[in-house]
Amino acid sequence: MSAEAGSPLAGSFGYIEATSTWSTRYVDPSGFECLLSIQAETGSEALKKAESAISHLLEAECAPLHKNISSGNHKGNGNNSNATIMVKTDGDGKNPICPIHNIEMQKWSKNGRTWYSHRWEDGWCQGKPS
Repeated sequence: MSAEAGSPLAGSFGYIEATSTWSTRYVDPSGFECLLSIQAETGSEALKKAESAISHLLEAECAPLHKNISSGNHKGNGNNSNATIMVKTDGDGKNPICPIHNIEMQKWSKNGRTWYSHRWEDGWCQGKPS
């Protein structure tokens, strides 16, 4: 698709510049942190492409990268550079089963520390009686 010279959409090299971008961060199966950006002419087109990208990332067994989001009201040491991430299952594909609730737990890692937990009612369970 080409743009007419002088058109507001024409870039300096004669192509149409994207007016919408969708980006996501994820961890690939080998553990690398990655960034994927999709550009499109409209927001709805970017979202359609994003749906397809998400489907492909899930099929490729990539995991979303979640960063801690601060509202600014919380006080900490100012170092939020180490995100908590969900770690892929080990080679056997089995995570431990919670001895309390009898459901599979997820492996998590942050600051060199690793633990297993699962969502339960209004919080998280680490498989230990409270």
